[in-house]
Amino acid sequence: MDDLVISVKNISKSFKLPHEKKMRLKDYFLHPFSKTKYETFHALQKIDFDVKKGEFVGVIGRNGSGKSTLLKILAGVYLPDTGSVEINGNLVPFLELGVGFNPELTGRENVFMNGTILGLTKKQILKKYDEIVAFAELENFMDTQLKHYSSGMQVRLAFAIAIQAKGDVYLLDEVLAVGDAGFQTKSQQEILRLKREGKTIIFISHDYGSVQKFSDKVIWLDDSEIRGMASTQNEILKLVSEYLKIFSEKAKEEQSEKDILLVEPYILNSQNQQSKIFATGDKMIIRLDYKFKKPERLKDLSIGIGILNGQGITVYGTNTELKKQPIATAEGSVFFELEKLNLLAGSYALILGADLNPEGRCLFDMRQFPFTVLSDDNSSGIVPLNAKVSIQNHEE
Repeated sequence: MDDLVISVKNISKSFKLPHEKKMRLKDYFLHPFSKTKYETFHALQKIDFDVKKGEFVGVIGRNGSGKSTLLKILAGVYLPDTGSVEINGNLVPFLELGVGFNPELTGRENVFMNGTILGLTKKQILKKYDEIVAFAELENFMDTQLKHYSSGMQVRLAFAIAIQAKGDVYLLDEVLAVGDAGFQTKSQQEILRLKREGKTIIFISHDYGSVQKFSDKVIWLDDSEIRGMASTQNEILKLVSEYLKIFSEKAKEEQSEKDILLVEPYILNSQNQQSKIFATGDKMIIRLDYKFKKPERLKDLSIGIGILNGQGITVYGTNTELKKQPIATAEGSVFFELEKLNLLAGSYALILGADLNPEGRCLFDMRQFPFTVLSDDNSSGIVPLNAKVSIQNHEE
């Protein structure tokens, strides 16, 4: 077929993941260096579909269903374990916007560097530079280092650069969800312009109204497989409606499971005031206000904390079970008092976790709450070991 642009035949992709038991709170904090058992996660299995020139294809599915993995295989980021992918035409991936940015460089320098990565020449970037800056709405920030940009500013700049890349096939992963409402409208108009120009577009989004409105074809991924495919407006409407019905039912079940334990954290200083800034040696108090909806399982409940450094390495972790402090009431507060915060200057994060033993089931995903440590000790590393330095001179 002369108008066939993408042909995906029987592709499968698997990953090795740490076994779930490793993510028990106790194991995570007590044995971070122990040998990890892995299990195979099948991200995609036996995926087959074709895309014609100029088609706008929406891909829907719950988180973890394989949508982003599919786009990364199409982009060549991943290789499939089995099957084949054929793409006829120049490909422009809008996957992880801003990948390749250098935080130490200015916005202006990143425009030229990222544009080059996307295949633009210096002459093309110079010609489009003012247009890129205006689209990103960053006229007053282009000589500022990127590390001082907010995440929203970085994504706006990344989108403004990427939309300048010329291609035949565009891979879009949630790009219409970037920025504020005004920027999202501008982004949507740019995508529609590509559609009008006859570009082939593969589009992942949780905005199901847009998927239903713009798509010529919709692919529904569920548990790594294609559960449904539709290519007429009536079929697409029916498919999206069926997906939303099932999705909402599953979401309600999962939410009720997560709501078994509610925890609200407070990071406090020695004056019992909330703070995100501490000095080396300061006292830190972590108060966790909790509400547990299964009082008959209180004896099995364990709540804990951990501290991660900027590289995600566990600096310290403990929980109520390890400290032999059983939780006796269905509602209350757990206090973790660190008398001396023996950390060098840097960015850190508090993480929370909770287990329901004996099965070791995590009651919620580990969440992160950032804080900063300042210090007059300019040593490198994490822990202030207060090394004494002396020099002995030897006479010649």
